Amino acid sequence: MWEKTALYNKEAKKSKAFGFSLNVDPVRTEMSALQAVLNQYLNGLETGTLDPDETLPEFRAALRAAGIVRVIEEKQKQLDIWSDQQIKLNTEGTK
Repeated sequence: MWEKTALYNKEAKKSKAFGFSLNVDPVRTEMSALQAVLNQYLNGLETGTLDPDETLPEFRAALRAAGIVRVIEEKQKQLDIWSDQQIKLNTEGTK
């Protein structure tokens, strides 16, 4: 069992985003609002006490209203910058 796990880990492909960390400062307000939405809906959805057919559309709308699109756009922007920096570092390191 452990041999298979070790082999799996050794052969696993590392995510291109490995090492990236989001700076939440530009979206701190949205992150707080999103946490409030999660606190309101997540437990009921995970335990089945809320009807997903009825609640998921509300949950998604609440996430959008809380700023999830802004957070996704900011994260993508930061990831793109970080990725470009990693490419430059790796390119310069091979010269």
